[in-house]
Amino acid sequence: MERKLEFITHDIWLASALTILLNTIPDYRVSNGKTLFIFPSDDKTYKAISEYNGGCSLPAYLYAETIKRLKVEMLTRRDKRGNQ
Repeated sequence: MERKLEFITHDIWLASALTILLNTIPDYRVSNGKTLFIFPSDDKTYKAISEYNGGCSLPAYLYAETIKRLKVEMLTRRDKRGNQ
């Protein structure tokens, strides 16, 4: 069985930027009470990370809305895991 490579981060700001730049919603995993954002580990992802670290321009409203949406997911998943 081939294992899928993943890029995992707990940084919600990076995850929000990657969500916009890659036009994809991350997968989620809760570990030690923290929600992790998971993206494919490929050239597109690493190029988007470089763009983000280089100070790329993102639409402010879209970025803020994406942060808010991911935060809700993060808290919901963390709380569900804690209540199990």
